Amino acid sequence: MKNILIIGAGSWGTALANTLAYNNTNVFLWTANQNVSEQINKTQTNKKYFKKLKLHKNITSLSGKIDPKFYSYIFYVLPAKAFEKFLKNYLIKNQLNNFIICSKGLGEKGEFVSDLAKKKLRIEHLFILSGPSFADEVILNKPTALSLAGKKDHQIIGKLFQNTNLRLYYSSHIKTLEFLGILKNIYALGAGIIDALNLGENAKASYLTRCLYEIKSTLKLKKLDQEQLFSLGGVGDLFLTSNSTRSRNYTFGYKFIKNKSKKSEKKITVEGLNSIFVINKNKEINFNQLPILKTILNILKGKNPKIEIEKLLKRKFKFE
Repeated sequence: MKNILIIGAGSWGTALANTLAYNNTNVFLWTANQNVSEQINKTQTNKKYFKKLKLHKNITSLSGKIDPKFYSYIFYVLPAKAFEKFLKNYLIKNQLNNFIICSKGLGEKGEFVSDLAKKKLRIEHLFILSGPSFADEVILNKPTALSLAGKKDHQIIGKLFQNTNLRLYYSSHIKTLEFLGILKNIYALGAGIIDALNLGENAKASYLTRCLYEIKSTLKLKKLDQEQLFSLGGVGDLFLTSNSTRSRNYTFGYKFIKNKSKKSEKKITVEGLNSIFVINKNKEINFNQLPILKTILNILKGKNPKIEIEKLLKRKFKFE
């Protein structure tokens, strides 16, 4: 059996590990916390995320330094902003066979993780795995479909998910799929804000529709493939993330309005929050051309939500 390494023993990393383990593979679930690693191996559970669920027997947890030569496939499932720190502190060598990025955010200085990976690692095959996927459903083997972007040889990764309920759709647009994952987390913050303000279902439907237009405009500005907006990693992930309290970004936006965000921020990773401020700081996008994104940013900066939304609604009507 070939060895698979999952970097990150959070909910999504654990769910991926458990899914892949059912396909007759050795799966190694890495965490920086040695105590967590020992607990997983001793009890065959990840008590922090799935305390009542026994993990597959093919899963072994580990911590400490990593030599990639022992693994045919490496899935990166830590927060995007932790990528460079992880490379510096834990990766012994920079030669990798198949590297699959599963995070949906930007690096510490605003870089795409795929760009950092290409710059700092020697990778034979680089992929992005993204789409509508709550970990608590994936680990229960409920039907899920994701987008897998890579330049070639997608079947190398596809065969790992045979005999599971996780279906892949292939794409060649690596940067586009990665950017869609970043954007949907930001717009999910806004969805949480709308629901917290009790603006209604009409407003929510209008918001998500206009988000699609704005994302399409952003892809055009960045010279990325606009058709990918209608993929699982685009509209699929946006709709799931924007309509459930199980979404960390949606929940943060909701609690931000309800004045509970400071407490929750310490416990969970909110990729959208980091991304919107990094994008604004780096001035890679003109927020004046993207009124919804600008409104979310202003609200997160502390401006009055009702006034900002009123300004958004009172813009001039326009043809499309």
